[in-house]
Amino acid sequence: MRRLVAILAFFASLAAYAAERPSLIVVISVDQQRFDYVDRFAPWFTTRGFARFTRNGAVFTNARYRHAVTFTGPGHAAIGSGRLPTENGIIGNTWFERDAPIDPRKWEWYFDDTTPWRPPTIRLTPFTYEGDWWWKNGGSPRYCVYDAHVKPTAGATDGMSPASLSEDGFGDRVKNRYPTARVMSVALKDRAAILMGGRRADAAYWFDWKLPAFISSTYYHYDPAVFSFNASIPGYLPASQEWRLLPSIPPAELERATFDPPAAWPLKNTRYGGTFPHPAKDIRAFTYTPFAHQMLLDFALHVLTTEQLGTHADAPDVLFVGVSSTDYLGHYYGPDSMEVADSMVRLDRALADFLDALERRFGDRVVVALTADHGVQSTPEIVKLRDPNADVGRTDLRNADPKARVLGDLPPARVAIERAVAQKLGIRIDEQTPLTDAFVYFFEEPSLYLNWRRIDALGLDHDRVKRIVRDAVRAMSDIGIADAWTSTDLLEPRANATQAEQFMRASYRSDRSGDVLMALRPGWIWTWGVNSTTHGQPVENDLHVPLLLWGAGIKPGRYDGDASPIDLAPTLGALVGVQAGGRAAHVLPCVEPPSVP
Repeated sequence: MRRLVAILAFFASLAAYAAERPSLIVVISVDQQRFDYVDRFAPWFTTRGFARFTRNGAVFTNARYRHAVTFTGPGHAAIGSGRLPTENGIIGNTWFERDAPIDPRKWEWYFDDTTPWRPPTIRLTPFTYEGDWWWKNGGSPRYCVYDAHVKPTAGATDGMSPASLSEDGFGDRVKNRYPTARVMSVALKDRAAILMGGRRADAAYWFDWKLPAFISSTYYHYDPAVFSFNASIPGYLPASQEWRLLPSIPPAELERATFDPPAAWPLKNTRYGGTFPHPAKDIRAFTYTPFAHQMLLDFALHVLTTEQLGTHADAPDVLFVGVSSTDYLGHYYGPDSMEVADSMVRLDRALADFLDALERRFGDRVVVALTADHGVQSTPEIVKLRDPNADVGRTDLRNADPKARVLGDLPPARVAIERAVAQKLGIRIDEQTPLTDAFVYFFEEPSLYLNWRRIDALGLDHDRVKRIVRDAVRAMSDIGIADAWTSTDLLEPRANATQAEQFMRASYRSDRSGDVLMALRPGWIWTWGVNSTTHGQPVENDLHVPLLLWGAGIKPGRYDGDASPIDLAPTLGALVGVQAGGRAAHVLPCVEPPSVP
């Protein structure tokens, strides 16, 4: 009899677990959303968007990333996998592969995307390659989701896939436990959709503005029926062909919540104008407006409906959603701008409609998590406008123009590094020294990749040269350098390591990272574009992001303990009985997982 009771209790617990398990899990990443946005713009939010989380869900006030390189690729990989970059392999949006064949297409894309340093002596010319410095030294840049073995479903872009991901993500673990579960991901950015979805996602969809259309790649078992949405895309362009400030935001309140006087307008990226109204006459300009938020969330609902996600009783489905335009326009206008304020208010309204649709369809069988892949720092020139004594600026270590020939064609700070290293080694150089003889071959935030061909030709010890470069960089406090580490430093954990060092170690991979890695002081950013701001540092404004959960199995409340977006994978896993995430991730206290024998 006791054995019979135990068996009945076992099956009863399984039935209770299945009844409590959510049918659909939705994870939303708002690209470049700082934590303070949730409170700063709250007076203008509806009761059904962000407030649905803050009033009826779980709010983690101290959610920060635990890695240093706070970019889109690493952030979305961390959200999807629950693992640090050192574990999942996504150490940046791009890294350098020394042993890869020279691929002119990759180099052309890289130079076009990153805006290399171009001194006045070099004119913009068509891209060619034989004989150029990068051609002679070998290797190629690698974009985090590039995959030469697959093809896009439409358009002329390269193939994309999660081939660079080294570990299983949350979606992969769900599919391992529930073979009939579907995992899908959508975003404007390819890397956002692909890296959140993981290696076994059924489909990932991203936006090609040149078509314009949502596309996928042959890596996935995508559903062609999903692409019917593309016919509706032109209808999202505003009839006025302009982005105007919402009249519902009181001007006096807006002025208190932003710092955007007329003197700041020329200090923004003025490609689409420095203030309202901004032109939105084509799809490219449209992606730099909050109108794209609605299109993206509508597409997510279209995927959900077309694929009938969340409708099968035997398995939970997972949908990742990456809101990307917040990052596009955030880079251009900065976190202190009226544009970011207007964007967040419009996102709140689009989010309210999206969450309403989920609640109507799934009731208490859906759980939604919302976070961000990173924050952002203020535009240095605008900070200086507010406080002329502020310690802010831009650090320019960019690679030289593809047509550069000599050390004098590098940015001044790069020339200074070369001079300091040469002096320490007792080697004579000058500005006419061939660029192929530079000690630093390639820079990709935050790494310097050394020129081992040149160093070996001189018969120098590798570790000694790395230390000399590290020390030369550390001495450059005038350009915002906070600290620097060699790759050897980061392979040898120290008991008294600073948080920046610990976080940089969490972003380091010996097979992908550079030889000397650097961190900047708060307020300093790497130079990459004209009058734009950026992120990527182990500093508060880049690390601190929202972490909000609402729905099935979530205990509402305000949680002030330590938390991180990487905690989402084990937390959501606890709701559906799967183990996910890496060694630094933990189940958040807002979840009481069902008891499973």
